[in-house]
Amino acid sequence: MGYPHPSHPRETPVLSKYFGDAEARTLAGWRARGGYEALEKALGMDPVDVQNVVKDSGLRGRGGAGFPTGLKWSFMKPDGKQHYILCNADESEPGTFKDREIMRWTPHGLVEGVALAAHAIYADTAYIYIRGEFTEPYERVTAAVREATAAGILGDNAMGTGRKLVVHVHKGAGAYICGEETALMNSLEGKRGNPRIKPPFPAVAGLWAKPTTINNVETLTAAPYIVKNGADWYKAFGRPDNPKSTGTKLFSVCGNIARPGNYEVAMGFPFKDFLWELCGGPLPGRAIKACIPGGSSVPILTAEECETAIMDYEGFVAAGTMLGSGGVIVFDDQQCMVRQIARLARFYAHESCAQCSQCREGTAWTTKILERIRDGEGVAQDLDTLLAIADGMTGKTICVLSDSCATPVVSGLKKFRHEFEAKIRPDRARVTMQGIPVLPPLGVTALKPVAA
Repeated sequence: MGYPHPSHPRETPVLSKYFGDAEARTLAGWRARGGYEALEKALGMDPVDVQNVVKDSGLRGRGGAGFPTGLKWSFMKPDGKQHYILCNADESEPGTFKDREIMRWTPHGLVEGVALAAHAIYADTAYIYIRGEFTEPYERVTAAVREATAAGILGDNAMGTGRKLVVHVHKGAGAYICGEETALMNSLEGKRGNPRIKPPFPAVAGLWAKPTTINNVETLTAAPYIVKNGADWYKAFGRPDNPKSTGTKLFSVCGNIARPGNYEVAMGFPFKDFLWELCGGPLPGRAIKACIPGGSSVPILTAEECETAIMDYEGFVAAGTMLGSGGVIVFDDQQCMVRQIARLARFYAHESCAQCSQCREGTAWTTKILERIRDGEGVAQDLDTLLAIADGMTGKTICVLSDSCATPVVSGLKKFRHEFEAKIRPDRARVTMQGIPVLPPLGVTALKPVAA
């Protein structure tokens, strides 16, 4: 089976170079394409030197946070303790499916990156935690680990170096919250997948209270290319005037767009060119209304804002949103933004672990109010109530799931308030009778407020 869309001349395929190439899935095929050369090189280096190469490259976490990878690795010291490297393959962010394709097409690339990272942080044991619904990726990665272990690449004597590198693959049960790194660790330990309060941070007390580093699939898969080709090679991708965003980035594209799929471009690519040239623009006879560029938990951009946005960490922040996980969701002029935002809120309400009151109650009430507005039963005060709930949810919980629910609501109200107001009938204004809020019956003109 070939890959869903042909490569575009303006793409920069590094991680995606072998997407659609079934032979690259096997150990023999991967080694024929240069696979495991970077791991062999890294095993001959001191872990600090590996950390420094990745640090100098500017590689940042591709799961959404954007934290410098080499710096994260440098937190791990040769202290004689058991260390763990965890690969977060619980890709559940709406609109994001890049990690899935890495695992489907180049599973050995991920395994190599995991093993390389384990060496860099003084770990001998690694876990790859895969989303429960990812049946094919789980099978591909499990097969790759078995092949690499049987070939002596992994195991008690990795590549004949005397270094122990053991990789385990764990399949989750389909909980979005387990994509949060501390909830992932709880799940691996057999506990309920609830996020932990930090500090302590994973580098101090992570999996089974041991020093632990958690990285995303795309991040780990990029590391071998950096070690093999050097930091300067990686830094050459991106804007010369922005050294903070280097390398290439995979973007998943879905929604109302002509050519959905995964695209890999150099950091700093113009978002307008990406949407119109690579992805083919809107469907015939339609126009783009809005776009979420980094998965559903980042602020929405209007079509006008998409015209000038730059595709890197700083570029999207300047446009009023975030790079996030690189999940691009496109909405055309046939879409009702109230309905779409209500759908996103319902997802987060369903996936809340309910540990924090602000999230448990806030996501549920946000969803109820949005769906009431969507169905034409909203009142004018609902818009202010939504903003008040969002404020009560943001920055006040253990993890950022409640923030993720509030973000599209706030940005949607800010940029598409007219669509919300159009759903609220003029005769459904909330009024006050002797200081008590009341709702007039349908078809009855609202009474003038009485001073309390």
